[in-house]
Amino acid sequence: MKELKGRLIVKFIDDKFIPSTMDGNIHFSSYEYFKKLEEDSNDKGKSDKNENAEYKVLDPKKDILFIRRIPKGSKSLGATNLKGAIRLDYDNATFRTSYPKEDKEYGIASFTVIDPDKDLENGKIKADFINDVSEISNNRRALLFSEYDLKESLNKFASNKELYNVMYGNVEYTNNNNGRRNGFQKDLRFSNQHEWRIRINMDALNSNGDIFLPGLNIDLADNLERIIIIDK
Repeated sequence: MKELKGRLIVKFIDDKFIPSTMDGNIHFSSYEYFKKLEEDSNDKGKSDKNENAEYKVLDPKKDILFIRRIPKGSKSLGATNLKGAIRLDYDNATFRTSYPKEDKEYGIASFTVIDPDKDLENGKIKADFINDVSEISNNRRALLFSEYDLKESLNKFASNKELYNVMYGNVEYTNNNNGRRNGFQKDLRFSNQHEWRIRINMDALNSNGDIFLPGLNIDLADNLERIIIIDK
């Protein structure tokens, strides 16, 4: 039995990566990787293509849209050259701006967060919660972190890497498609992931795409049903 400080952070993981992660190696992949994975595999459980983007809700009374077909391989004519463009009538539209440079520069490590105050019943994780995360757990075993310990280790890592921007916390799920998303926001349809994530500069990673957090106290569970949390 171990004392849980803060909430329980869970990492569902393939068996081959368990030893390395339990040694303190936390793996990251870029926003670009996840977005490309979704586009190529149609795997909607992996990522949200609307992450790390900016949105503007257009007003048909003020904003004019034009559309133009450009043959594949042709050079863009630019936004100010309207040659061959056709005005498009619309009632509702949202303009999305992507940031491919940032998508390459920043990486994320995704976890699931379990809050003892709302996600437990009689010391066990609620069945509804387990069902919510079944797509991402995918019958894999779970590594268990204390949120307090993980945050402490990340803060120590960041203090030695002053040039790097280390952020962590809950993902916010929103349907608000107006303004800039901050890298910790996803569409509401992903809310059953209960995601807690770390974001970091990709150049802070080692050659394996990891950061090393020594001294982490990590446990392993075969599944969420076997976890029991007791109030003192």
